[in-house]
Amino acid sequence: MCVTELAIARSWPIVSVVAGIGQYSRRKREQEDGPTHLPLRAGPVSNGEYVPAGETARDRAVNELIRTTVEDAAATLGTDRRRFLQGAGAVAASLAAFQLAGCGTSTASRRAPSPRGGTFTTPPPEDTAACQQALTGTGEFIFDVHTQHVIPSGPWVQNSPETTGLVLSMLPPGCTDSPRLDCVDRATYLHDLFLASDTDVAMLTDVPNSGPSDAPIPFPEALTTQQITAGLAQGGASRLLVENIIAPNVGPLGVTLDEMSSAVHSGPPSAFKVYTAWSPSGRGFSLEDPAIGLPTVQHAHDLGVKVFVAHKGLPLMNFDAAFNHPEDIVSISRQFSDMNFVVYHAAWDPSHAEGPYDATATTGIDSLLASLDRHNVPPDDNVWVDLATVWRQLLTQPDQAAHAIGKLLSRVGQHRVMWGTDAIWYGSPQAQIMAMRAFQITPEFQDLYRYPALTAEVKAAIFGLNAADLFGVDATATRCALASDPLTSNVQETAQLRSDGALPSAWSPHGPTTRRQVLNWLASSTTRWLPA
Repeated sequence: MCVTELAIARSWPIVSVVAGIGQYSRRKREQEDGPTHLPLRAGPVSNGEYVPAGETARDRAVNELIRTTVEDAAATLGTDRRRFLQGAGAVAASLAAFQLAGCGTSTASRRAPSPRGGTFTTPPPEDTAACQQALTGTGEFIFDVHTQHVIPSGPWVQNSPETTGLVLSMLPPGCTDSPRLDCVDRATYLHDLFLASDTDVAMLTDVPNSGPSDAPIPFPEALTTQQITAGLAQGGASRLLVENIIAPNVGPLGVTLDEMSSAVHSGPPSAFKVYTAWSPSGRGFSLEDPAIGLPTVQHAHDLGVKVFVAHKGLPLMNFDAAFNHPEDIVSISRQFSDMNFVVYHAAWDPSHAEGPYDATATTGIDSLLASLDRHNVPPDDNVWVDLATVWRQLLTQPDQAAHAIGKLLSRVGQHRVMWGTDAIWYGSPQAQIMAMRAFQITPEFQDLYRYPALTAEVKAAIFGLNAADLFGVDATATRCALASDPLTSNVQETAQLRSDGALPSAWSPHGPTTRRQVLNWLASSTTRWLPA
């Protein structure tokens, strides 16, 4: 079905309540309800920062099954296919297809059939009321610790053409904003996180950069986004926390330490974050390095910022693999027992199939667990993980997802696994949220590998209570304060606008998610890509 462009005569509902964002009018981005507009699709996906594997014949077959199921359900209901794709029934269709296909097994080398490990429990897609009830949850507190947007007018646009080109390639085909980077600006961020998903609180982070001149979200701008969201909440509750991204291996260390001090005085940030495998020269660093890493962590400690985050695993393009292993952050956690250390992406690597724990593995989640063992870090200690991109990638392979989540809960701890989605590059995180609500680790895997059951209590901890504990957020008080804020009151109106086609689909990714899309960007880039 081809939908013609429709000019939107009205502004988004949040324009009237968000000061400082400015007026904007969007055009409908829906061009054709093809596979890119499915809420979830089979096959390797990317957050735009790395090249995923190619789509397999099985992936194509599963996606075709999803499309056929959606078409049949829409026909049964007598509704428009595009409208059906906006709802929980379309998510249920995707999850049912992953379940039916048994997408992926625990390891590629299994010689005999084995029990299924991950399952999705969903009503039939055409029963939209039941799907809505099953997938909209029971009022969990959702705290997404891994989200991003850009500042379209920032100096990074001129100073970092490689990253500008990357972000421009991450825009939906129908984006007609001028400048085009407005499609991933604050307004889009607020829409995708707080109007098009059940997210209550989020952490705003950034891609690797060497400072304000090449950061898509310089720290002062992140604080502005935080102030805007705080102004939308009743009772003073904030929906947004911010991190300060630092690169102590770029330039004189003293400059970085001064920038950290300045951030604390102006912010303060909820955490400092590093990419140990990145620098403009392509050389990483270790957090245990007495000349770089240790002084940086010590300074964060002395400033009173007791949460330190590092990107580990998920090798970005042009990363220094020698410094992408989680060993250093686990080791240094023993030296700073009064701090907390977060391993973003849980050291997951798309090249490593997640199966039962393998202590000899040098990549993937197993490499993190082995580090924990070597340094005698007990579960639920001061090492934490998030699921950003991990869950989005593995939910299409339920057995691997069961192993990944089961291992993390068992070894890192049920109170140390946090929700993260890498929004807004994948679009609204709502489909990921719905998928987690429907997901279970089978009794067979629980018995075989001693994985915990994904009870309502365990999921509530993952979704937000663990992060609330780490960052000192009162979940109950925050939810009460948010109940009547302007964003919450506009959720139903924006949902109707999406259903009518007046706003872009919540499932539209803002990034090159497939292997072909990422490689097309690389082929068209005239300069070597360095994440800003």
